[in-house]
Amino acid sequence: MSLWCPYRFALAMYREDSTSLGTVPAEPNWEPGHEWTRFYHQRKGSLSLAANGSASVLPVWDEAAGEPYCRGYRIEIAEPGRAVVAADFSVAHFHEVADSLASAFVKQDKLRAGERYTYELVAYRKPPETTVAGGLAVTDASPPVPAREATLSEYLSRAEPSGVVDREDMPVFVPGEVLEQIRAQTRAHEGCETGGILIGRLGRDAAAQEIFVEITAQIPADYTLGNEVKLTFTAETWLAADSALRLRQRQETYLGWWHGHPVKRWCSARGCSLEAQRNCRLARDFFSTDDVAVMRAAFPRAWCIAIVANDTAFSDITFSMFGNRNGLMQPRGFYVREGD
Repeated sequence: MSLWCPYRFALAMYREDSTSLGTVPAEPNWEPGHEWTRFYHQRKGSLSLAANGSASVLPVWDEAAGEPYCRGYRIEIAEPGRAVVAADFSVAHFHEVADSLASAFVKQDKLRAGERYTYELVAYRKPPETTVAGGLAVTDASPPVPAREATLSEYLSRAEPSGVVDREDMPVFVPGEVLEQIRAQTRAHEGCETGGILIGRLGRDAAAQEIFVEITAQIPADYTLGNEVKLTFTAETWLAADSALRLRQRQETYLGWWHGHPVKRWCSARGCSLEAQRNCRLARDFFSTDDVAVMRAAFPRAWCIAIVANDTAFSDITFSMFGNRNGLMQPRGFYVREGD
């Protein structure tokens, strides 16, 4: 959805020697930051689970350089009857836009392929006639968070952390049985990407001021198109998943997806040594731009997560989890529950 944005954002692009390439209008996808802002404050109780309010995108001025130079941007959400809430985001959210602009400069022979570049974020207020109330201002009509009351401490008492768990992240609980199913399916499709849909429930502990995810099952993604480097969900994949979810009749919802990375096959094709494979970035916590695109299109809500099953030559299959943190898809820890 669009947000009310009374400023025009742009990137001032520079070559490595600091000569100017020009200032180009730039607008990233604001929605991941908006989603994160809304859900973070819903977790802390400062927004309702419905959170039907107005949202704005505003510049955060650089304290040293001053206006129009920005150190990032801010998402503000105003819900009737509550104090305005906000979250600030760094210029890192413009990296993808900057890369795209740099590619365009290469095609125009203004920048050499592979040449380093830098950029600064600037913002200018739009003319009054373009920011009239009722024009770009919107009311957030996203569905309420489908959370049920639950006690977080009960889940934590029967779970073990996996990876680095950040206290600022929403807790995610995954049954060990689900991980074993993912491991088995990945082995059965060795050398090709395979995957599935993660389903479960959201719990809300009002006393702890937290909302958490409980994955209850994974639905193997049938009718997908998979090869060594890509997994594509088809319309038939979603029809089959919808049918499976309805048949379970357990008040579950889609929480994300998982897929396997055949790292062993990738490294073998490149002739990488075992030592090189141990240090390869593809072996753990790798989430491609295609993976991010799937999240944005199919699982855009801030509580949605992704699991990657890493099939390497030097260890058993390991698991990496990714989720929305401060509006960006980042690796994160989770909790494994046994014997439920």
